[in-house]
Amino acid sequence: MASQPAPIVSTSTQEMQGKPRRSRRDTSGSRRGETLAAYLFLTPYLVILLVFWIFVTFYGVGLSLFKLDIGFTAPEFVGLRNYSIIFQQLAFINDSDFWVSMINIIKFVIVVVIGQTALALVLALLLQALIPRLRGIFRTIFYLPAVTSSVAVSLIFLWFYTPQGVINYLLSLLHIPGPHWLEDPSFALPAIMLLNIWTTAATFMLYFLAALQDLPLDLYEAARVDGAGRFHLFTDITIPLLRPAIFLVVALGTIATFQMFDQAKFMTDGGPLRATLSPVLEIYNTAFRDNHFGLAAAMSVLLFIIIFIVALIQRRLIDVNN
Repeated sequence: MASQPAPIVSTSTQEMQGKPRRSRRDTSGSRRGETLAAYLFLTPYLVILLVFWIFVTFYGVGLSLFKLDIGFTAPEFVGLRNYSIIFQQLAFINDSDFWVSMINIIKFVIVVVIGQTALALVLALLLQALIPRLRGIFRTIFYLPAVTSSVAVSLIFLWFYTPQGVINYLLSLLHIPGPHWLEDPSFALPAIMLLNIWTTAATFMLYFLAALQDLPLDLYEAARVDGAGRFHLFTDITIPLLRPAIFLVVALGTIATFQMFDQAKFMTDGGPLRATLSPVLEIYNTAFRDNHFGLAAAMSVLLFIIIFIVALIQRRLIDVNN
């Protein structure tokens, strides 16, 4: 039987077959270089994270196991006694500053997170409806409270909330007697809630504005063809598509509001009658006023655990929604 001639492979074919291999090698080397460069750029951040977050966290946990009053006695290892003291106070919760502060912060978180999320969404919708030229101007105006020092904003609102301040003056024009905002336990915490909502909504407005700009316009056009009005467009399309952004804003807002300190410290110092006492302020007072650093560290660890659990639950809800 005559042997068949071997297939002739042209030089161009060989070059074409060889190119992908060289391309893959080049791509692999390029990716390794990019990865190495990325890690080099991240190194300063990772070092700072290691020193100022991870190390400090473990140091705080270790400190909570000691009885420590700086400048008076040597540190004494007490194990879990500081935690035992905190949990024993649950039996007399109204007499415990820490647990009263936890009740205050739960109220604060619920109201502020709902308020700032709603206000941020409204502001984002208003900006989205404006022409691009005006959108940039008003975005800057709305964002000013977020970039202003919280202490400066607190001082401004201190003047607003005085009996002769702007708010009570506006109420007097409507023949409504203005309350003593920061001196009445019934109004002090709501007053700080309003301040916090006003200063934080602008930051979350940017999250919603970015999400709104990514919404597919063809869905709205199809819904309008089917006769849907603005209300149904908002409830049936906008809100469902914004759900991931809403959950993100709620999660970030919850973590931030649990750590409220500046406003309570500079406006009321936790008063009147502990109405505005927050956990972070109580931790500060326990450490630097009462000189019980070990007990303050134990409070910090408990607050961290609570925030961590809440964040995990919210993360789980976000994953389920997605």
